[in-house]
Amino acid sequence: MFELIKVLWSILLRKSDQMALPNSMFLLFFVFIFYFLSQSISGFTVSETPIVFVRSFIIDAILLVIFLRILTQIFSTQDHYTQSLIALFGTGALFNIIASPLIIRFADILGNSDVIESGDLPIWLPLLFFAIAIWSVMVMGHIFSRSMIKDSVSNSSPPVSGILVALFYMMINFLVHSSFLGE
Repeated sequence: MFELIKVLWSILLRKSDQMALPNSMFLLFFVFIFYFLSQSISGFTVSETPIVFVRSFIIDAILLVIFLRILTQIFSTQDHYTQSLIALFGTGALFNIIASPLIIRFADILGNSDVIESGDLPIWLPLLFFAIAIWSVMVMGHIFSRSMIKDSVSNSSPPVSGILVALFYMMINFLVHSSFLGE
């Protein structure tokens, strides 16, 4: 377990990529459960109802699975699919653990109408969210760019292409959520 977190942390720092992970369906299942539990920390707290959180989580997970499948099909890199999915769910779980206290704090502040009306929102909170969001896009782009190359020795896919794919995925995710959840 410690070794897995160490590899995922290395991917978060973009010092490694998903090829450092084993190609294991059991590990994928384990990391998926870890991803769900880490998102539950803030998800059940800030969602209107538990059903809304679960629906949102299922949409996110299915969309990521399908998007990555299409990406690996386009670039004929299906061999990297499981490792890439483990990396996306695993790093997503670590980001959830990092961001959950901020999300819960932000929800508390938004629940206090006096803070919003007075404009006393602490500036560090949105700045920290922004920094984590940028970091998240960079890591997702890193994983996507590695998913678009056939062998890990070749670096034919520039990192910027992965970032563009990550931004495209985030736009699709937003549109799908807006359609299904009416948010």
